[in-house]
Formats: sequence, C-alpha cells, structure tokens
Amino acid sequence: MSKEPSKLLKRIAAEAGVPELDAALSRLSPSDLNSLLLHVFGQRAVNEADLMRATAALLAPSAVDARRMHEFDTAAFEAAADFDALELSPVSPLGLSRVLGGIHQNNVLSALRGSEVSGDPTSVLAIECARRRKRGFAVVNLCASQRVIRLQPFDHPGYSPHFRLFGLATAGRDTGSFGFEIDALGRHIRCYLDLFRRLSQRGFQFDSPLVELSDTRVMLEYLASHGLVWEEVRESIRAHNLGGSERFFAERGVAPPADDDLLPSLLEDLRREFPEAEFRCNHARLEGVGYYSGLCLRISPLAPDGVRYPIVDGGFTDWTARLLQNRKERLLATGVGSQFAAMKY
Repeated sequence: MSKEPSKLLKRIAAEAGVPELDAALSRLSPSDLNSLLLHVFGQRAVNEADLMRATAALLAPSAVDARRMHEFDTAAFEAAADFDALELSPVSPLGLSRVLGGIHQNNVLSALRGSEVSGDPTSVLAIECARRRKRGFAVVNLCASQRVIRLQPFDHPGYSPHFRLFGLATAGRDTGSFGFEIDALGRHIRCYLDLFRRLSQRGFQFDSPLVELSDTRVMLEYLASHGLVWEEVRESIRAHNLGGSERFFAERGVAPPADDDLLPSLLEDLRREFPEAEFRCNHARLEGVGYYSGLCLRISPLAPDGVRYPIVDGGFTDWTARLLQNRKERLLATGVGSQFAAMKY
C-alpha cells in the first residue's frame, strides 16, 4: 500500500484540524487505537430508522436458497473425506490477505481488535497448515466451507460482496521430482470431480468438467521473452472476466504459448478414473500469474445455460514456506465457488 496519504485523508485531517492525522493514529499502539475507535463508534448515534435504511449489498442475505447451499456443503464434505474439516472463525488476523495474497487492504473488510473479515478460507487454512507442520505433521490436508467478504467493485450480475467458498489445502515438504506436487494435485482434482458426481446425483447439473493444468513459471518466461511486462498483465486480467487471457494476447498480436504436456502420467490416471471429464494443459492462462507459484489448476464444468464457468481455481503458493521460513515447504490451496455453483448449476 502507498504510504502517501490520499486526497480524501488529507481533507479529513484538514477538517479535523489535525495535520498528519493518519500518521498520528498509526503511531498509537494497537490496543490504544482499538480503544479509541471503539469509543468513537460507541458515540455515533444510531436508531431503528437507521437500521431499516441499511440496505447495502454487503448487508443483504444471499440470493441462493440456504437449503441448496446446505446440500452443496454436505456433498463437498463427503467428497473431501480424506481432509480434516475445520469450522473457521469469520475473522482472521489483520493483514492476512495483504501479506500472503498481496490483496490491497481497501478490498478487505478491516475490523477492530487486530482482525479483518475473512476473504478466502484457503489463506486461513494456510496458517493452520503451517502450525500443524511446525508440530511435526508430515502431510496436512484441511478443508473448510466459509462465507467470505471481498470489497472489490464488481459490475457482473450475480456477483455479491459476500459469498460462500469451499476450500482445500494440502501442505508438506518437497520430496523431489514433483512427487509432492503430483500427489497433492491428484488429491484435489479427484475431490472436486467426485463432488460434481455427488451433486449431479442430488439434482444439480455439472456436465463434462474441463480440468486445466497450468504453470505460472512457464507463462512468466513467455511474457518476458515477448517483452510483455507483468504489471501490464495484472491491470488487464480479472478472474471473473471470462476469456481475458485470450483477449490480452489477441489485442497485442502475440500468439499464446503452445499447450505442451504437463504431468502426463497424472492426467492419464485421471482420464481413466473420470471418463466424463476432459483434461488438458493450458499454458496461455494468465489468471493467477503473480499469485500462484508454479503449478495451478482450473475446473470448468458445463452449466445448464451452455457456459463453462471456472468455478474451481487454485495452485501452489509460497505461503507456508514464508510462514515457516523454509523454502522446502509446499502448499496447494484450491477452492470452489460454492454459492456461484449452487446458483448456476
């Protein structure tokens, strides 16, 4: 985040008659700042009429029927039987999304007492993975379903600032020759494809899932070889804008990289186990570059409206390596947009 105060902050400081107000508040200890803000909020007058006028999208209930969401979660926990299931707190340490995921604090609902409202269950699972790894667990497999809040502005119908995600996290130590990565990817992909089978038996419709494997390292090298700057990519690509990668290359007259084989033995096994699914490598994927570190996956089942939505996304990150200060640590974090899936499928 920029250390320069914005025009808005400068105006507030001027109206309060306290120059460098933000700097003065930042020098307070966390407990003193919390006490001050709690007192300020306690002094604000709120009445019943104010409560009735509070109609922002952030405060509205989900548009998806709660029973349908419960059906989804039931199937998800059944499919993830090999993962320890956690019921996560609705809040996480202040700065978690910014430190691990590089998410701007403006896109997170910051709270008092050193916390923020969770924006992604996998980052919280990463902390628990690191704690268990530190206690001596050889491999950690965790899962959780959580309603999260993200404050990025969306102009897509059906998107909400709060929604439910089902996340998986697998952590362990590098075993060489991509052994850990292959095992973890296989475990996660099998879980999601099994989930789609279970949901289809419950009246949902997840047809011919497309499973795509990518490697962000391949893409970064390809971008550099064509003189494309990653910062330019970051401004142009948004995960919720379907077809963004294809448009990026087309607008710049650059052919995307060829989809060479990636982990062929794993894909062979998966094709035998899940003949209803399609598997391929996609080295032209830009979404996730700069967020994931190496291998990543995306699964897009065909919805009843004829569109393939990338409802499953994830990849390897350096989060546990940073938390444990050990470059040999590996973490695969993936998630499915359960609320979006329950609405579209």
